[in-house]
Amino acid sequence: MKTITTGVSKVALATLTALFGLQGLHAEEAEVQAKDVERIAITGSRLRGVDMEGANPVQIISRDELESRGYDSVSAFLRDLPQAASAGTFSENGATATAAGAPAGSSGVSLRGLGSSSTLVLVNGRRVAVDSFANGADSFVNVNTIPMSAIERIEVLTDGASSVYGSDAIAGVINFILRDDVEGHEVSVMYGNDTKSSDFGRYNLTYVGGFNTASSNTTVVVDYFDRKALFNTDRPIDVTFALRTSLGIDGQNHPEAWCGENTVRAGTECRYDYVMERAIQPETERLGVTLSHLHQLDNSMELFAEGMYQRNKGSAYDSATAYTVNIAADSSLVPDYVRELNPNDSTIIVRTRFPERRQQAYDTESFRMLAGLRGEAGDWFWEAAATYGVTENEVRHIRGYFNREAVLAGIANQSYNPFNLGRDNSEATLAALRSEAPRRGRSETHSFDFNISGELFELPAGFVSSVFGGEYRSEDIKDTPAPIAAADGVYGLGARDAQADRTQYALYGEFNLPLTDDIDAIAAIRYDHYSDFGGDVNPKLSLRWRATDALILRASWSTGFRAPSLSQLGAGRALATGYINCGPGEEFDALCGNFDDEVSFDQETRGNPNLDAESSEAINLGFSWNLTDNLQLTADYWRYEHKDIVDVDANTTLRSCLSGAAPTVTDEANLPGFGCVISSDGDLVFLRTGFFNVGKQKTDGLDLKLNYRLDTQDYGQFNFFANATKTFSYERQITPDSAPQDLLGRLSGANEIARPDLVADFGTDWRHGNWSLGLTANYIASMGDGDFKWGGNETVSSWLVLNASAGYDFGDYGRLQLAVRNLTDKKPPYASSPTDGYASSVHDWLGATYTLRYTYNF
Repeated sequence: MKTITTGVSKVALATLTALFGLQGLHAEEAEVQAKDVERIAITGSRLRGVDMEGANPVQIISRDELESRGYDSVSAFLRDLPQAASAGTFSENGATATAAGAPAGSSGVSLRGLGSSSTLVLVNGRRVAVDSFANGADSFVNVNTIPMSAIERIEVLTDGASSVYGSDAIAGVINFILRDDVEGHEVSVMYGNDTKSSDFGRYNLTYVGGFNTASSNTTVVVDYFDRKALFNTDRPIDVTFALRTSLGIDGQNHPEAWCGENTVRAGTECRYDYVMERAIQPETERLGVTLSHLHQLDNSMELFAEGMYQRNKGSAYDSATAYTVNIAADSSLVPDYVRELNPNDSTIIVRTRFPERRQQAYDTESFRMLAGLRGEAGDWFWEAAATYGVTENEVRHIRGYFNREAVLAGIANQSYNPFNLGRDNSEATLAALRSEAPRRGRSETHSFDFNISGELFELPAGFVSSVFGGEYRSEDIKDTPAPIAAADGVYGLGARDAQADRTQYALYGEFNLPLTDDIDAIAAIRYDHYSDFGGDVNPKLSLRWRATDALILRASWSTGFRAPSLSQLGAGRALATGYINCGPGEEFDALCGNFDDEVSFDQETRGNPNLDAESSEAINLGFSWNLTDNLQLTADYWRYEHKDIVDVDANTTLRSCLSGAAPTVTDEANLPGFGCVISSDGDLVFLRTGFFNVGKQKTDGLDLKLNYRLDTQDYGQFNFFANATKTFSYERQITPDSAPQDLLGRLSGANEIARPDLVADFGTDWRHGNWSLGLTANYIASMGDGDFKWGGNETVSSWLVLNASAGYDFGDYGRLQLAVRNLTDKKPPYASSPTDGYASSVHDWLGATYTLRYTYNF
């Protein structure tokens, strides 16, 4: 069957392997008959049938490499990718069961540390629905909804690409190419675990089937994955910070009996080790199914269709919720030893915790369906497709979340005992007080796209190739917490709702202009229009010079944009407490009334429908050099400036209140939108604010890739590779009136996010006959410790982790693959600022783990 494909030809793959140092991408995995492939598209350009060798900094990672290195999820691979191993990339590792931050069971990717909302994630070159739950307030694609075993390869474009793909491609693009056009059947089983006494079992079962007719192919992939939980108690975690519980009587604190001698503050309070109740990596169960159908029609057209279904279930954990209650001295709940501490029969202030850690159960379903046609009209190639995608989430709070009103009523009627951490209560009592408070979300996308490509006219150096196209997309999201959570009726559970929708259309063009025999320019321009904030035009210009047969120099400049997320536009009500400084010379002293030091006020944060797009500018300068037939080196200098970043900024609203641009009223009921409520004494008591375009960040650095192949007559083939990212600067300014912060090479922020200045991935693969071996290493440079520095620790040491693999091909009897990650069982370097003693955003406490996979083809 003749196939018109958007994949990569054998020639192109071989070129990319040579030029970009693409370890693990072996010729046998790139077997596509070049004579059957008439059009080629590479991530970073929509031009087809054009030799794009060396034009864009693209890295390709093959399915074989993902398997041989023991990755059991997309997020595990992304944590090792040097260009993504920085701020903004997140996974389930170290995640806690809270309403803020990353949703339970989710993972996202951030290239260059610019944030998960600034990296565009594609599947087979097209967009997928974002998660219905935001990561804080940022939209993101949950990469855990992409079945691992369905991936043929991953293409990573590390250059701005808004001129080609539109919003979100500020830092680049990660394109997951799924398996298609498969012939025959494949069954694969995998078992993995750690090397400790803990049970960190992982199981994977995969079926791949290709069904052919004379004119069609249907490929089906079914993937099942199950992983058990690993808790902090399973590893010798270095806890850097503990909390406390106590009894307050007549202004004096006393420890409860439950902690014995484990006390702090001169024996007046119990030490409570909340960190050990959290998970290093929680349990999960995933089922994924993908379908690809290609059908060659009689009129030289091809019908193509895709389907993808994924269901993920699992849990997220956090420590037991802290709370404080007052108990009357004559309550029957008061233990005898406490009565002896209270001779005056005073009210007892109990600062304590509930008897069980918090546990969320998540259930995520995603579905994507695509159908399209492509073909030729004369010398022009055209393609059109319609896509529908939906993601539905539900989070239930199954343990450790207690109804505030029910708990207080239970204490009042003495059916619930808060002393001794509540451990004296029966399971039936606790069950009656729990509140599942389900949070539900839905994200839905409809889209249609088309393009036509071909040669426009001829210049002296060759034909001008072009592509013209357009897209239409509608999106809507809904994030709905339980009413009891929105009303702050559950201890330890915050809530934020969101609901918004919009439509968007785009028109674009891209051109390859041969200026001389050795120099060509690739120019692209795209106009995007959104129903909720207007339009944006983004150009890109790239130059490529073939200096010699072995050396290609490249340069590019582009602008980019990110549309405000629907969560930021349609966020509901979130409450917090705010503060302003008072006194002569203080900016907001006019809102202080009679206070002369500080005023606290209730702050309500909502979405802002008047947000504008974030903007960016990117520069890339690099080369690709074949020093010999077997030795290739690429280097790229990159620089990004990202402006108008959307963030919550109370100061913008406060200034508007002072200037009269926002209303100042005396009753919240009279406040129509953002503004201030002032008491009769003239002090601020309530502020309604939201998101504004206020922040900016800039970063630059260097990517290096090296690949060397050594062929021997008697000892097989060796492939040596290195892939490194050196970041020179990373500066973030939160608001226009705040000082820029140099965040490079240290942990920072409330979550102690790491931004290492050097990340590298290197190693060697060996193949000989039926055998294959691999040894790789991941290196993360040392960093400054975070903002807290418990004990005065200043430096987080560098981390070098070795991984190994061994495989044997039994021919007709299948193949066996063993992979060991963290071969030497190296623990993460100590970091004092994170409470669990290590930087979980870039390091992990999994220890040595292994996977054993058997694959059989028939």
